[in-house]
Amino acid sequence: MVIRHEDLIGTYEQKRALVSQFNLMDDTFFAVVMRNKDACEYLLSALLGKPIKVIENKTQYSLRNIENHSVVLDALVEDDEHKLYNVEIQINDKKDHGRRMRYYHTAIDWSYLEKGEDYENLPELYMILISVFDPFKKNKNHYEVKQYVDDTTEYDDGIHRLYFNTEVDDGTGLSKLLQYLKLSEASNNNFGALSQAVNYHKVKNEGVDFMCKAVEEYAKEQRLEGNVKTVKNLLKKGIPLETALECAELDKETYEKYAERVQ
Repeated sequence: MVIRHEDLIGTYEQKRALVSQFNLMDDTFFAVVMRNKDACEYLLSALLGKPIKVIENKTQYSLRNIENHSVVLDALVEDDEHKLYNVEIQINDKKDHGRRMRYYHTAIDWSYLEKGEDYENLPELYMILISVFDPFKKNKNHYEVKQYVDDTTEYDDGIHRLYFNTEVDDGTGLSKLLQYLKLSEASNNNFGALSQAVNYHKVKNEGVDFMCKAVEEYAKEQRLEGNVKTVKNLLKKGIPLETALECAELDKETYEKYAERVQ
């Protein structure tokens, strides 16, 4: 969805009409709703089929790695048992999601293990991908990928790899939840704290304003990252940095801030 600045500064009704187009499979709207701990607890508990008490939730959380690719996580959650949950939203079926999730859990591991600590201190980690497509094409709405020794004994390295999708609707309670993520109607109050958070950001004045500001900030970030890519492409062609920055209408401080995250 292309967001124009003028779309974000209109009347309340205009803003509400804009926000009504979003759903929880939009990573920006998902990140905003997941800032609500109750909504976050509801979603994780429903997906995993067990009660989860959230003590910390971070959205659009950046993990910096100076030497390698940095990553921005849609949501990273810690529960009261210090288990971690990384929840990613994906609408693009063209990427290698297995390797992407592999890199993400590696990034989380090195960010949570201090130098000199034993590997046994790594927290238990749930890698959760929610997509609009069936990633394994087996006509199921969820999968758990496990590792086995000699096809008989499960190998436990503390990583749980879970895939959910909105493409397959088998009529179960889980599918109803996943379909809600895809539609996210403000009038649907069947999903507890999750519905309440969606309603707040789609209907309530303060929530609509907050959502519009989040979208505007996201659009700004996207424009800046596009400018940074332009500078990098010019540098590859041998254009001096100062000239490249001028062409991209970007100052050096902003370029250095974003260059690390833009590949």
